[in-house]
Amino acid sequence: MRGSWTSFALLFLVAPLFACGGGASSAGTQRDSDVITLDEIQETEATSAYQVVQQLRPRWMYQSRGARTFNMSGADYMKVTVDGMPPREFEHLNEIPREVILELRLLSAKEATFLFGTGFNRGLIKVTTKR
Repeated sequence: MRGSWTSFALLFLVAPLFACGGGASSAGTQRDSDVITLDEIQETEATSAYQVVQQLRPRWMYQSRGARTFNMSGADYMKVTVDGMPPREFEHLNEIPREVILELRLLSAKEATFLFGTGFNRGLIKVTTKR
């Protein structure tokens, strides 16, 4: 009798965990705020990567990391890299046609510094093309 009671109690405690696991997969369909996927890009009428960002993730354009210090001109602006090429200025997004973009990903200042070195106080937008 004691064994069946223990099994029932264990089932009662474990069952909600499996139920939560099912809910996690449905939550996975939510959009990542730091990634713009091909599906999202194709839903826009944008003509350039700049317009895609402007329409889908405008906060990327206006992220603030505080005031500039020590006359670090340019260091306070978001940078852009395309297919792993050296980073360029944010305005370079205007030159990238929407049709060639596979994904846009926002990297934090810490991630960008780890990958490319210093000078990414506001982070980096990583553009992956269909190549």
